[in-house]
Amino acid sequence: YGWESIDALDDDDKSLTTKLEETAVLVTSVDMKSWKEKDEVIVGRHARLKIFFTRRLSQLKSKAITFLASRVITRVHLWHDVRVVLCEHANKKYRGSYNAIDSNDDENGDGSQPLVNLNLSLENIQPLSPSDQEDGARFVLSFKNVVSGEELKARARHIVACDGIKSKVRSILPNEPDVLQAENKSVWRGLAPNISTSGRATFYKGVSDSNTAGRSGLIFPGGKNVGSSWTVISDVEDQRSNSEEESRRRVLNVVESMGKDSENFKVFKQVIDESSIIIESKLHVRDFDKPWESSYDGLIYVGDSAHPVRPTGEGTALAFEDANVLGKVILKFGLCDEALREYENERYEPVKRISEKVKNMAQNFYK
Repeated sequence: YGWESIDALDDDDKSLTTKLEETAVLVTSVDMKSWKEKDEVIVGRHARLKIFFTRRLSQLKSKAITFLASRVITRVHLWHDVRVVLCEHANKKYRGSYNAIDSNDDENGDGSQPLVNLNLSLENIQPLSPSDQEDGARFVLSFKNVVSGEELKARARHIVACDGIKSKVRSILPNEPDVLQAENKSVWRGLAPNISTSGRATFYKGVSDSNTAGRSGLIFPGGKNVGSSWTVISDVEDQRSNSEEESRRRVLNVVESMGKDSENFKVFKQVIDESSIIIESKLHVRDFDKPWESSYDGLIYVGDSAHPVRPTGEGTALAFEDANVLGKVILKFGLCDEALREYENERYEPVKRISEKVKNMAQNFYK
C-alpha cells in the first residue's frame, strides 16, 4: 500500500516513483539463523521432550517465515536515499515568491523559491488565545537556523507535524499526551559501506526458552553503493550511550552472547567495526489507549509522530498512506479543521490494524 500511495501522490510523469525505484537494491535470498549455533536451554532435565518438540516447531516456523520472506522481500531502500529523493522532489514542486531562509535558489528560472526550509530547529510553539488570532493564526512557532544561529518566528493556522517518534511538536504543546509505549527493547543500527552481502538478507533470532531470548538481528543489503546495513535488538539496556564508542561497546556486548568463536559473532563484529556511526535507541510503539485525535484544532500528526511501529518497514508505508489520505481530504474539504479531523478519523482503524499485525509478526524475532 505504500507504493500505491506514492503512485497516487506522484505527478503524471511518475518521476518521483521512478527515482525512488532507482534507489532500490535487489534482495536475492533470505536466510533465517539462530542467534546462537547451540543455545543453552535454561530448564531442568524433565523438560527435554517438551524442548525437543518446541524446537522442532520453531525450526518449521523459521523455514515457513524464510519461505514467505523470500517472496515478499525482493528489494530494499536505504532511508537516507529515499529522503534525498523526497527532498529534491519537494524543492522543485513546492515553490513560492519568498523563502525566509534561502533567497538565492532560483533553479527554475521563474523567480520562485523552494518552500522547504532546511537546517531549522523547532524551539517553541505558543498556542494563541482567541483575542490574539486576528489574522486567523492559532500558533506562533519559533525556529533557529542551526547553521547561522538566526532565530525566526512564524504564525500558522495549521500544523502538520511529521517530526518522528520523539515528536518535538507533541512534547512542546502542553495539552498533548505522551502516546509512546515502551517495548523494553534497545536497538542499534549501522551501515558497513565496505562489506557487501551479495544481495543476501539474513535474520538472526533468539530462542524463547534459552539465554538468547529477546534478542534478534538482521544484516541486509544497505542501498546503492553502501554495502550492508544491520540492526541488533535486545532486552532493554540501562540508560543509553553518551558517545559513539560507548554505543559500539554496548552492542558488541550484546552480540558476544552469540559466542565469541561463532561465525555469527564474527560476521556481526565485522559489520559493527566497519560502521563509522552507530545509532542507539529505545524501541517505542503507539499506545492506542491514549487519545488518537490531537488536542488542538488545526494540528495533526503524520508518520512516526502519529503512529510509531516496530522496525519492520511498515512505518514508511503507513507514512506515505497518511500523506495520500491527507491530500484527498484537503481536496474534498479544503485546508480546514473539518479536513484535518476527517484525516484523523480515516487513519485510526487502518493504522491500528497494521500496528497489531506488525506486533504479531515481531513475536518471532524479539519476543
